[in-house]
Amino acid sequence: MPGRLVAPSMRFRHLTPGYFRVLQMQVAGELKAEPRNPLPGIAATLLAVLGLSGSCYAVWKMVEQQPPPQEP
Repeated sequence: MPGRLVAPSMRFRHLTPGYFRVLQMQVAGELKAEPRNPLPGIAATLLAVLGLSGSCYAVWKMVEQQPPPQEP
């Protein structure tokens, strides 16, 4: 359909009545969510910082190698 925005890479869970009930119970505090391990978040942040640092270093090196412009 033209003009319609579609996100094919995003997949949502099936919106069933049972799933809505689980969400309602979580919001009401009747159902506790599993505690999350902070290690994956820390590892992802570390990898992001390393990637950004490497990218900045590469750009810095490329700019450093560029010869100064010659005046005519």
